[in-house]
Amino acid sequence: MSTVINALAARLAEATAHNHATEQPPAVVLWTDGDRKWEAALPMLRARLPQLWTWGEYDPALNQGPAAWIKWRLGHVAASDVVPVIYLPGVRRLEFRSLEDFPDALRPIAELQFRGTWWTQQNTKDWTPLAFLSSSNGGLGLPVAEDANTIAALDQLVSRVLTADIAELSKPARLEAEHFAALLTGDLEGDLLAWLDAPDLVRKSRTEAEWSVFCTLVKSKLAVDLDRDSATVVGEHLVQRNGGWKVVWERYERGVPTSYRNVHVVLERAQPLTLMFDKSTLPRHNDEQEQALRAKLVAVGQQPEIAARKAVRELEVAHSARRTWVWAKLGKARMARVLEHLAALADATDGEIGGSTRDALATWYADEGHEADAAALAALSLADHADGAVIYAAVRALYLPWLQRVAERLREVVAATGYPTPLPVAVEPGTCLLFADGLRWDVGANLTERLLGARYDVECEGRWVAFPPVTGTSKFDVSPIRAQLVGGTGAADFTPSVRGTGKPVDSATFRKLMADAGVQVLAGNDTGDPDGRGWTEFGDIDKYGHMHGCKTARHVDDQVRELEQRIAELLAAGWAQVRVTTDHGWLLVPGGMPPAKVPPGLSESRWGRCAMLKSTSKADLPSLPWAWDAAVEVTYAPGVCAFYAGTEYAHGGLTLQECYTPVLTIRLDQPLVTAKIGDLKWVGLRCKVTSTSSAAGLRLDLRTKLADPKTTVLDAPKAFSTENTCTVYVTKDREEGTAAFAVLLAPDGTVIDKRSTTIGGDA
Repeated sequence: MSTVINALAARLAEATAHNHATEQPPAVVLWTDGDRKWEAALPMLRARLPQLWTWGEYDPALNQGPAAWIKWRLGHVAASDVVPVIYLPGVRRLEFRSLEDFPDALRPIAELQFRGTWWTQQNTKDWTPLAFLSSSNGGLGLPVAEDANTIAALDQLVSRVLTADIAELSKPARLEAEHFAALLTGDLEGDLLAWLDAPDLVRKSRTEAEWSVFCTLVKSKLAVDLDRDSATVVGEHLVQRNGGWKVVWERYERGVPTSYRNVHVVLERAQPLTLMFDKSTLPRHNDEQEQALRAKLVAVGQQPEIAARKAVRELEVAHSARRTWVWAKLGKARMARVLEHLAALADATDGEIGGSTRDALATWYADEGHEADAAALAALSLADHADGAVIYAAVRALYLPWLQRVAERLREVVAATGYPTPLPVAVEPGTCLLFADGLRWDVGANLTERLLGARYDVECEGRWVAFPPVTGTSKFDVSPIRAQLVGGTGAADFTPSVRGTGKPVDSATFRKLMADAGVQVLAGNDTGDPDGRGWTEFGDIDKYGHMHGCKTARHVDDQVRELEQRIAELLAAGWAQVRVTTDHGWLLVPGGMPPAKVPPGLSESRWGRCAMLKSTSKADLPSLPWAWDAAVEVTYAPGVCAFYAGTEYAHGGLTLQECYTPVLTIRLDQPLVTAKIGDLKWVGLRCKVTSTSSAAGLRLDLRTKLADPKTTVLDAPKAFSTENTCTVYVTKDREEGTAAFAVLLAPDGTVIDKRSTTIGGDA
């Protein structure tokens, strides 16, 4: 890029041209600047022109001093091809013509006019920024307007002009004030919003000259005077979006919420004289709408289902547009966001419950029924201390009646055909079975969507869990050792026993049986041997649900992200596939499930939604055979009731939410190339790796966590050479001896191969 300052340096060099055969080279180049037009750019000029000396107060660090110092220094510098340029601010070329009237301060260097050369215009006038840009004789020959505003902008922004690209300055047919102001602000709207966000900070960041030009530009474009008008006055123009302010507002919308976080405070004080405009720009209007919606949702929570559904749909029509307003991006339209999910819940709970058989009912739930659960969960996730009760009540009004209808349909189907026998979950060689406690269908659908978005291959199947849907019963039923377990003495706690010993299975026994079956039990972030079979457990949705009830809704997305990360780690470690399974789903009912009472003293064990009765007891409650022993009856709370008052989260009963769960099989999309890491060698903190493939685009990364690119110890992955080698360097501030993975990446970033190593070399 050819800049103005580079062209200026070239012109100064050209001033030293001479006939080497007949002339001595000039001792100096004299640059006079009577009106001090270039003085503001001295720091930049000194940085670009190390041979620049300045006449002025003594400061040798800046190559600056009085005339006597300049004369002395010329006598002591070594001969060089670079001729010193003596910049003389406040001195005109004409002052050197008459020695009788010559300024005393310059007399020591008066004789340099005879030993040196001048950098002036052809008419011997001083070069000014305007003359240098516009003159076709020794200047740049650019079409510059010569009106007062343009000259003022050019003089005030001389430093900015020096860094400008000459090609860009050549584009306009005529360079005017606004073109030079654009060098100060390439984003007028953004800079104005930055001033609204922090007026004092922005003002202090600009020189007087720059601030003057900026104010002039704003005044000409938007008719406000930043030196006179307060931020509140400017805010009033902004919310009305008249004329050029529409562009400023659009810039504000694009920048929120990452920028201009305090602008809304200014706009909250805005009091425009007229309200005859779209008030979506007024924070207080949005606040008023939020309060009105909150009041309406209070009423929704007190209405029967049909009336509540009708009211929610009407409110959605009135308020849905507010989710596109800037205030929603700033988190100031919570109730409008909640309403979106309530409207989805209203739609999802309005249709017919599909299916008169177990398979048909399960298909309906997997295809569409679970969307009601997802909508309710999403609405509950937005509940906070201030609005929680309002949101809980509105969700309950729409959701609870539907839950009861779905539960009743399932009860009817099971009464006619029995509870289905759960199918085993396969774990072939190369498969790691990931057990996620409490992975309800809608949460599994969320996980599936994220995995597909990350370009994984995902298959989803449905599975009826072992009854009752509690961990003690259902977890072992999805494990590879299910055939070694039977009913037995653990029935009171819904836990099977080991076939042969009759002892209830516990964690230690479970691990031993898995090891005997050739299944690796992977704890924590272990990835194991991907050529074998694996079992790992992850997630605490169920634990959190029992502890915190409806607050679980705010926790689920984090759990899904962590599950995705764990799956990525396992696949990156080389597992052919990860199969995600679970033990049960759950019910989440804001305000608590309806109570189902059991006469005291009748139960061996009673949980939130199921109980094991004493053999001599009777209760007017539904029951089903225990999955591990058909002779043992499990009593469960009817519909969506619970045995304990106020229970918001529970499982163990007969509902689709608890009993029909997803089984996800996840594989990597096969990369376009296949390759392996060959040799890996450390020399100090330099690592050299070879690849078995010469395919283009292969890269090497070093990470402390295999599946997480953010844990790289490099600035960026490095490409392999045409010789299939790659050498990377770990920066000195990294701790030598840290465990890491060398990761071979396909062109699309897919992990093709990996090898564990230690930074600096294995001990």
